[in-house]
Amino acid sequence: MKVQSTKDPKQIKKTIKICIIALCVLVASGSGYLGFKIYQQISNFDIDNLTTTSYSSQVSQDGETYYKYGSSIGKYVSYDDIPEVMIDAVVAAEDSRFFVHNGFDIPRIIKAFMSNILAGHTVAGGSTITQQLIKKTYYPDAEKTIERKVGEVILSIEATQQTTKQKVLELYLNKIYFGKSNSSIGIYGASYYYFGKSPDQLTLPEAALLAGTINSPVSYDPFKNLTLATKRRNIILNLMYEHGYISEKERDNAKSVKVENILKYDPIQTNGKYASYVDRVTQEVKELGYDPNKTKMTIYTYMDHDMQEYLDDVSSGKNYKFTDREMQAAASVLESKTGRIIGLMSAKNYRANNSDATYLDYAYTLKNRRQPGSSIKPILDYATAFEYLNWSTGHTVDDSEFTQGSWHPKNWDNNYHDDVLLEDALANSWNLAAIHTLNSVLKKVGNNQVVSFLKGLGYNMDDEDFNLNYAIGGWKYGTTPTMQAAAYAAISNGGTYIKPHTIQKIVINTTGETINVDDDIQKQASEGMKDSTAFLLRQVMTSYVKSNGSYSAFDIGSQIGAKTGTSNFDATIPALAGKDKDHWLCAYSPDYAWACWNGFPAEISTKKHKYLASGMNDAKSIAAKIAKKLATHKMKNSYETPSTVEKARMVKGVYPYVSPSSSTPEEKILTAWFVKGHGPSGVDDGSSYADEYKVPELTSFNASLNSNNSISVTFGSYDPEYEGKITCVVEISDGSSTKTETLSSTSGTLEYNTESGKTYTVTGYYKLKSGDTTSNKKSVRLSTGSTDVGTATFSVTANGAAISNGATISATSVNVSTSGPSGHTMIVTCNGNSQSLNCGSSATISGLSSGRSYTISFTEKNSSGETKTIGSIHFTVQTTDTQEQ
Repeated sequence: MKVQSTKDPKQIKKTIKICIIALCVLVASGSGYLGFKIYQQISNFDIDNLTTTSYSSQVSQDGETYYKYGSSIGKYVSYDDIPEVMIDAVVAAEDSRFFVHNGFDIPRIIKAFMSNILAGHTVAGGSTITQQLIKKTYYPDAEKTIERKVGEVILSIEATQQTTKQKVLELYLNKIYFGKSNSSIGIYGASYYYFGKSPDQLTLPEAALLAGTINSPVSYDPFKNLTLATKRRNIILNLMYEHGYISEKERDNAKSVKVENILKYDPIQTNGKYASYVDRVTQEVKELGYDPNKTKMTIYTYMDHDMQEYLDDVSSGKNYKFTDREMQAAASVLESKTGRIIGLMSAKNYRANNSDATYLDYAYTLKNRRQPGSSIKPILDYATAFEYLNWSTGHTVDDSEFTQGSWHPKNWDNNYHDDVLLEDALANSWNLAAIHTLNSVLKKVGNNQVVSFLKGLGYNMDDEDFNLNYAIGGWKYGTTPTMQAAAYAAISNGGTYIKPHTIQKIVINTTGETINVDDDIQKQASEGMKDSTAFLLRQVMTSYVKSNGSYSAFDIGSQIGAKTGTSNFDATIPALAGKDKDHWLCAYSPDYAWACWNGFPAEISTKKHKYLASGMNDAKSIAAKIAKKLATHKMKNSYETPSTVEKARMVKGVYPYVSPSSSTPEEKILTAWFVKGHGPSGVDDGSSYADEYKVPELTSFNASLNSNNSISVTFGSYDPEYEGKITCVVEISDGSSTKTETLSSTSGTLEYNTESGKTYTVTGYYKLKSGDTTSNKKSVRLSTGSTDVGTATFSVTANGAAISNGATISATSVNVSTSGPSGHTMIVTCNGNSQSLNCGSSATISGLSSGRSYTISFTEKNSSGETKTIGSIHFTVQTTDTQEQ
C-alpha cells in the first residue's frame, strides 16, 4: 500500500504549524541572534533545490563527466518505478506516520524523547522522512544546533505544502546511503550494489534488508556485518507486520531467507573505471571540509582520460605483466609546472568505490609509505650539497669507507671507489659517496635545516627519526609516489614546490558557490630549493640518463632526469635479511613528473619468504612505459637557465675550485656549472695533483725479430709503487705508418708481422693509466734484410774428420767452416768467447784443454742486423792419460 489516507483534520495541521511558528517567535524574542539565524535558513528555501535530481559528479580536464556519485551511472528512479514493498518497508522503518503528518510529527518526537530518557542515551530519532530529506539537502554537514533543528522543522512543513508526499519519498530514496560503499547511494545504486538488479525487481526480503540499512548504513551493510544486517532486516519485517503491510506468513517466509543467499556478489572485489583517481578526488574534497555524498556538487578535475586509462590497464595487468602475482605497485603522474595530478595508479587491481580504499592505496596514503632507497639521493644528498655547500656539477665526491658506531654501510658492488665525479656517484648510486656528501652538509647546517628542506618539498617528516642512514633511503616510515613525484617536479620547475592535487574547482550545485582549489594552491607555491640547485641537479641527472646504460629506456629525447631506488629488509627476519623490499623509479621532464613503486604488502613479505621484490624492477619498467606515453604529448615547456648559475672550466678533483693553466693536463680539465659567485678562484699550479702525474724513468728497452717475423720487446723494471698505475706502450713505425700496442707487463711479443726488406723503428715508454702523461722514450731499429736469415750452414772438424754432436776428440784444436748468402756473417761462440766470420770463410779454435767439454754455437746475421741462432755442436777432449795410451 504505497499511500495511506490521511485521517487528521485540516485544523490539526494548522494548529501544529502555528505552534511551531509561535515557538520560533518565542525563541527569536529571547535571542535576536538566534531568531536571525533561523530566519536566514528558512528565507533561502527553494523547492527547486529540494526537488532537483542532480548528483555530485567529477569532470575531467576536457570537460567530460566521468563519474557520478550514487551509482555507476547515476540513474534517478521515479516514485512509480519503486515497488510498493520498498515504500512500505521504508515507511515502517523510518516514519510510520509519513502519509499522515505534515512533515513534522509531534507524537514521533515525544515517543523518541521518552525512549531516550528511559534508556539514558539516544536510542531513537524523532526526525521524519521529510526532515531527513531537508537535512540532507540543506544541512549535510551542520552540527545539531537549536536554530538548525527549528529551521529543519519549518522547512519540512513548507516542503510538504509545496510538493507531494510521493515526491518527498522519491527524493529521499534517491539520495540516502544504503551501505558503506559510495556505490550504495540511492535506491538504484543500492539495488545493483547488493542484488545486481533494478529497483522495480526488489522482493520483500530484499526491500526489508535495504530499509534496515538506512538507520546506520555502515553498521548494517551485510558485506561488512552479515549478522547485524540479518537481525536488522528481521526487525524491519516485524515492523511491517505490526503496521499491517504484510501478513504473519509473509513475514516468517521472508525471515527464513538467508541474507547471504540473496546477495549477488561482494562488490569489494570488483574494479571500477578511473577508481584510483575518483577516490583521490573524493578524499581531497573531504579534506577541504565537504562531502560529495552529502552535498550536491560538480568537481572539476585534471584527470587525463588517456593517461588514467593507461594506468588502469597497467593495474589490471591488461598492458603489463607483473613479475609476481602477489606484488603490489603504484604510480603518480602530475604536471611539473602546476602540481596537477593527471593520472594515478593506487594499487594493482585497485578496488573501486571502497570507503576502505585508503588501506589499499599506495600512491598517496601516509599509512602505506615505503622506504625510498636510493631514489631519495638526488634530493636529500646532492640537492642539499648544491643548496648549502655551493658545490658544482664537476665536484669530486668521496666514496671511501665510512663507519659510524656499529654502522658499516657498503656499496652495492662491495667496492670502494675513492674520489669519483658527483655525476658518476649519483648515476651508479654509490652509497658511500651519498653518505659522505650528506655528512658534509649536516656538519655545516645541522639536522634541523635538512629536515626543514625535506618538508619544504612535501615530505612528511613529523614521525620520522632523521639520521645519516636517511641518506641512502633507510627511513623509519618513508614516502609515497605522489610525494616523490611532487618533489621531483620541483627539480624540473626551477625549485618551486606546488602541492600535488587533482581538483581545479568545486561548484555547489544548489547555491552556485565556487571553491577555486587550484587558484589557491598555485598562490601557495613556495621555493622548495633554489633555482640554482634545481638547475645543477637537473644538469647532472639529464646528463647521466643520456650516458648511463641503466637509464637507456628514458633517453627518448624528452630531456628526462630519473633515479632508481631499492630498499632492503633488515635482519629482523633472518630469511629476508638483505633482500629487496621496495623498488622505485622517479623521473621528470620539462612538462611532467612521475614516480612508480613496487613491492609487497607487509603481511605477505613477512610470512611468505618466496615473495620478494628481488629481480626485475617493475617500478622502473612501468615508469619507462609512462615516459613513452607522455612522449606522445606535444611538449609545452622547456628547462630554463637561471641567472644564478655560471659555466666555467675547472681542474678536476681540486677543491676549492681553480681554473686550469696552460700546463694543466687536458684530462684534468672539466667544463662545469657553478652557483654564481662560487666558481673557480685562482689558477692551477699543479701542486694539488703533482704526485698523481709522476711516471718512472724508462731505464732500458730492447726489441728483437723472431723467426716467425714477430717482434719481442723487453722494458726495464720499475719501482713497485707504480704497479697498477702505468702501462707499457710500444710504437712500431715502418717509415710510412705507426702502430701502437699496449702491454700489461714489461715484456711480450707484439701482434705485428714484419715484412722482408724493411727497417722498423720500435719505441717503448711508460704511460699513466689515468691520463696521457708518459715517461722518456727509447727506440731500437730492426731490419729484415733482402734474404731471410736461417739459410747459412756450418761444419766442425778435428784432425780432418767431422765432429758429431756429443763426440769425444783427442785433438787440442778444431776447424770451423761456414757457408751462406753473401753479406751474411756467422757469430761463432765457444764457451762465452765469440768471433764473427763472413759466411763462406773458416777459422781455427785452438787451446782446447784435455778432460774438458766444449759447446760451439752458431748465429747467422744478415746485413740488416737481423739474427737467428741456427745450431750448436757439443764435444769433449780426452784426458792426457788416455791420449798417451
